[in-house]
Amino acid sequence: MADQSIRILCMGYCFPPVASPESFVTAKTMAAIPDANVDVVTASPHLFAQAPDHSLDSYVESRFGRVERIDGAQYRILGKVSHLPLRPDRYLILTGAAVRTAEAMQPESYSCLVTRSQYHSVHAAGRKLKMNHPDLPWIACFSDPWSSSIYDRKVPLLSGRSRRLERNVLQEADALVFPTAEMQNNFADHHPDVPVAEKGHVIPHGFDPVLYGPSVENRPGQLVHIGMFGSFYGPRTPRLLFNAIDKMAQDSSLPDFMLQLYGVGGESFDDEMARYPAARKHVVHGGVLPHMDALARMATCDLLAISDAPMPPPSIFLSSKMIDYLGAHRPVFAITPEGVTQELVQRAGGWAVSPDDPITIAMVLSEAIREISARNIQPSERVRDDYRIDRIGGRLRDVLDQTILAMGKTAQ
Repeated sequence: MADQSIRILCMGYCFPPVASPESFVTAKTMAAIPDANVDVVTASPHLFAQAPDHSLDSYVESRFGRVERIDGAQYRILGKVSHLPLRPDRYLILTGAAVRTAEAMQPESYSCLVTRSQYHSVHAAGRKLKMNHPDLPWIACFSDPWSSSIYDRKVPLLSGRSRRLERNVLQEADALVFPTAEMQNNFADHHPDVPVAEKGHVIPHGFDPVLYGPSVENRPGQLVHIGMFGSFYGPRTPRLLFNAIDKMAQDSSLPDFMLQLYGVGGESFDDEMARYPAARKHVVHGGVLPHMDALARMATCDLLAISDAPMPPPSIFLSSKMIDYLGAHRPVFAITPEGVTQELVQRAGGWAVSPDDPITIAMVLSEAIREISARNIQPSERVRDDYRIDRIGGRLRDVLDQTILAMGKTAQ
């Protein structure tokens, strides 16, 4: 069926111009499915607290068909109150509107339905649509853990209902997609009575080379520019990186370097910076960049940095920022727990160190700066190519074809 065009109805509450990693991942992934016409049901950017990011507007307009955005005064509270005690998340209140919107698009005319989370509540809408159209192949995609999340605060009754919804989605979807094998195993372990492995497929996130500017090579002896992109929130702070740089500032033998941070969290930056005065001359906060500008800036850095939130190893999370970094074709330094991201950084030829070892963080970052300055490092081209979005889109098309064929449905 891969040589036939298919029509896909995609439901996901994060989609451009919503400014979130899942929004960008969904746009790139769904746009890369070969010979597919994709229509989208999503949430209006007015339902989110963060300002919209319009940098992918032309990318989306040229690659997607209909994009129906749920909006209305009754829903805009979602962008103002971020901690409504709903489970799996506050966007659960969009379920009825999402189903009505999808029904108006004649779901039976599509080859398949794809639901994508974050946010997990979108799968509740997908489940209702599947109930109404049992012959419509349904592929549910997950970027993060659900009720097993270590960051999920339990709410009496509602958390139990969310876990049951999770089980029903895993049971009733015709195929499941996860970004890593470890993520798939997490869902399977949490619901051992559901055949997650039998219907599960591992397809990582990918980068689109067309979105990047040209790489700029540093000459030996020049200032080493380190870029760190992403927001600070909760347990994710720049403290470990600042602490390392504070120690490194005493080493006069190190090549000159500058860490430039981009993303939400300027107040956190100022608070943390005050603790490490010796690091201040090596660190600057560059504010928030639109996604396209951030990708272009990545390609001009000599080294790209990740500082993940500490958590018990092994970590099952593969940072979408790491995939963006692969697309920039720059070496990576990561403070990240043992697990998926650490393994990928090392396979790609970068440096990775546990957040539990502050002394080693400073030592390894110093080593990276010296090697970058001497131009002794080259990222792995083979590992990078595994995450090109055309390859990821092709793998997802294979899963869709298998699911459609198993359901006895023909391409539309």
